[in-house]
Amino acid sequence: MRDTYDIVFDHKDNKHFNQDLSNLIKRSPNDNFEKWLFKDKQLENFSPITIVNQKNEIIAALGILKFDVFISGEKCSAVQVGNFFVKEAYQKENLEEILIEAAIYKYSNLVDILISYCGLKDEEILKKSGFERRQEYLFFLPWNNKEKMESSKIVKLDLSTAHDFELVKEALLHSSKQSNILDTKGDSLVKFHNIQKYFEEDLWYIPSLETVVCFRIKDGVFDFIASFSPHNIDLPELLNIVVPNGIKRIDFGFMPDIKEGVHITKTDSFIRTGLDMHSCLYLKEVTTGLRDKKFMFPILSRQK
Repeated sequence: MRDTYDIVFDHKDNKHFNQDLSNLIKRSPNDNFEKWLFKDKQLENFSPITIVNQKNEIIAALGILKFDVFISGEKCSAVQVGNFFVKEAYQKENLEEILIEAAIYKYSNLVDILISYCGLKDEEILKKSGFERRQEYLFFLPWNNKEKMESSKIVKLDLSTAHDFELVKEALLHSSKQSNILDTKGDSLVKFHNIQKYFEEDLWYIPSLETVVCFRIKDGVFDFIASFSPHNIDLPELLNIVVPNGIKRIDFGFMPDIKEGVHITKTDSFIRTGLDMHSCLYLKEVTTGLRDKKFMFPILSRQK
């Protein structure tokens, strides 16, 4: 690393660095998670790593989000490696590699697993730093038009109204785990960002279960993105409430707690109903043992 640069791991109490970081992120070209965070000033669990020059200016940054992963009920600490931000004048200096190495140096002794989702441009950086690309799987359930077990009121939600906005936000924040096989907690802001970005029109509320559900339907496929409730919800019961007649298959955006009938297939990128996401999973495991296991992280938990 050049002598003129320093790495800063924690500057939440430094107003100068916070403003400098905010300006760098806001100038980034795409609509990313970090830009959304700074716009709404929701910085819980967000712990970016930055590089500063001799003038005390932030010239590069890496978004880091701390959260928990539950694997077969066991709580594991985790960080999700987010987006890189580099000032234009420094974009040929490979500062991304310095940032990712700094993240590994700091967190390899603090967390059980480091996670990153990436498009094409970040893959080489992650590979050089010892992250491994992992095979992901789509979990789906053939559906045979079962009759509904009971009639429950389902209300369409509208995030443009303050009531529904807060209802969904609180549901995400206080939700119990939607899967006992693999789930995440502490990343409700990522999930809320993705809902606002991709699934704003796909939200419903079941008052009798105090449950928010997110789904899409196309060509006989029920794309079940997620559900959020303060209670443990029986998934088959929930499906019998929300899945309409004429559905041939249910695709899950999370690992479903269903013991029989679920099919598993490999996927290289998650193609949701009406949404094509090239989002590859890279892991650097410290204590977890996910190698050779068939799994998927919740689709809403992906920063990118």
